[in-house]
Amino acid sequence: MPTAEERKRLLRGVIPRARRLGVDDTLRGWSWSAPPLLSPYEVPLGLSEVAGAYCETGRDVYARRVLGIEAEPNEKMLLGGALHGTLRDWVVHAKRSLYACGVGRIEEAVERIRTFPAPELPEAKTLVQYETDAIEFRIREAMSQFPRIGTDALVAQVLPVTLGQMLDGAFLGLSRRLSTDLLNLGEPVVLDIIFDDEKRDFHPLTLAGYALVLEAVYEFPVDVGVTVYAGFRDGRLRMEREFTILGDEVRMEFIEARDEKQRMVADAMDPGSCEGCEAWCGR
Repeated sequence: MPTAEERKRLLRGVIPRARRLGVDDTLRGWSWSAPPLLSPYEVPLGLSEVAGAYCETGRDVYARRVLGIEAEPNEKMLLGGALHGTLRDWVVHAKRSLYACGVGRIEEAVERIRTFPAPELPEAKTLVQYETDAIEFRIREAMSQFPRIGTDALVAQVLPVTLGQMLDGAFLGLSRRLSTDLLNLGEPVVLDIIFDDEKRDFHPLTLAGYALVLEAVYEFPVDVGVTVYAGFRDGRLRMEREFTILGDEVRMEFIEARDEKQRMVADAMDPGSCEGCEAWCGR
């Protein structure tokens, strides 16, 4: 969750600026039936295949889609998957505890949240402890500020997230089974949580892609995304949040990447290996 200061910066700074800048209507997801959003190929790629550029030439997509070679998940992928799974399980547990106890038994709700089974993975254990402490603070803050708040409103106040929202990306020529995380701050904000990685220039493309899909499916504007970089050091969780205005440029960059990779697969064009591959790359 963003801190109170970050939430204020989002609501009074980033989101209003995104509205002022605006987005060309042809680059809103609901314009999927016409160029440039109309997909020129019948190659439904996953959103991460389009937006990810860990392999600069896209040969990982070529190997998977054309050669049928599926790379073994590396250590970072396994860790990220485990942490995402733990976080989603914890959010469900926390919401269930709050609904079961209600605002009338808030101390019991806090105790129930703390009964979440301790994960074996040290990083997951640290993540759960951090989120548990953080939600207790947010609950007590909300109850103090809004003493007459109802149970459903409290859940929306302290856990305004939907993790693993399922989306059909077919409108944009993508996979029909996409999954994303959303932060609800009066309007939807795309949330991308990245564990144990450095900032990459292409990370905003994931936010832009999901914004386009959300607009195509639900036809409401999505103007802002948040990338959360989470790492672990000395048993502590360290986080940095990067806010991105999802304007014309990053949307067009995503669409161009989609068209290029779809053409590569449709025409079976080997892009060749790239220079400076990641250490885990199978080339």
